[in-house]
Amino acid sequence: MNKKREVKAVKKLYGLFRRAKIPKYLHRFGPKKYTTWWHLFIITMKQNFKGGLQVALDLLNDLGFTDLPKRTTLVKLIKRLPLWIWKITLEISAQIKKSELAVIDATGISRTTASDYYQERIDRANPIKEHLKLSLYVDVKTRKILSSRLRAKPVHDTKDVKYLVKRSRILSEVNIMDKGYDDNAIHTFFREQGVYSIIPARKNARRGKYRKEMRDFFDYGAYFQRNAGEFVISGVKRRYGDYVMGRKISSQRAEVYPRLILHNLQSSLLLEIFT
Repeated sequence: MNKKREVKAVKKLYGLFRRAKIPKYLHRFGPKKYTTWWHLFIITMKQNFKGGLQVALDLLNDLGFTDLPKRTTLVKLIKRLPLWIWKITLEISAQIKKSELAVIDATGISRTTASDYYQERIDRANPIKEHLKLSLYVDVKTRKILSSRLRAKPVHDTKDVKYLVKRSRILSEVNIMDKGYDDNAIHTFFREQGVYSIIPARKNARRGKYRKEMRDFFDYGAYFQRNAGEFVISGVKRRYGDYVMGRKISSQRAEVYPRLILHNLQSSLLLEIFT
């Protein structure tokens, strides 16, 4: 990544922070040398380098960005960053006004950077399975992430559906989920919002009005668009990695949310090129 491209990234991210109405400073106490926007830019661009904060600072310095904060300053800021900053920035980065078809899907993100070889060689009765739970609400046409939820521990997929829909700035007309989300209460929730949901019913489904509709009149043509969610998850993991290095949830959010924001910004660039 050259300096010219980095300068464009600065302008794009600063514009995003302004639209999200993120304050230049988190508080009014004491002298301040760097703005919150500059800190967020460094934390976000760090995900392009697939390394720690010091690696990102060294690379940015090599590219000509000399006025950089110390690593410890960024670490302290990450601990204080409220969750709403990440969420509203992700919502604004989607930049779409209407969605006809959307997908809700979830994936796991490893908390360890141990290699597969190491995990095979160590003397453990059970394999290492510590991971975070990331749920996404994705627009099929643009591949934009409309909302997300990161959990420190895995839970059932159905528990995040209402959260994702309520945190999204737009609601898709048709919402697709896999069989793991099969629950009549979820169908009822979407019908109350005036939209439609497509979820394949589990085998021998006998209860629930909408589950019976899915069993008897299932729209396979629309359901096959569900791979858009898997495409986005796969793309984010391949580009930025499928693990986080942070040990606390605040630092893990500071790794995962910038990846999703960068994905939305890059999707906007591709749409500008090919449309």
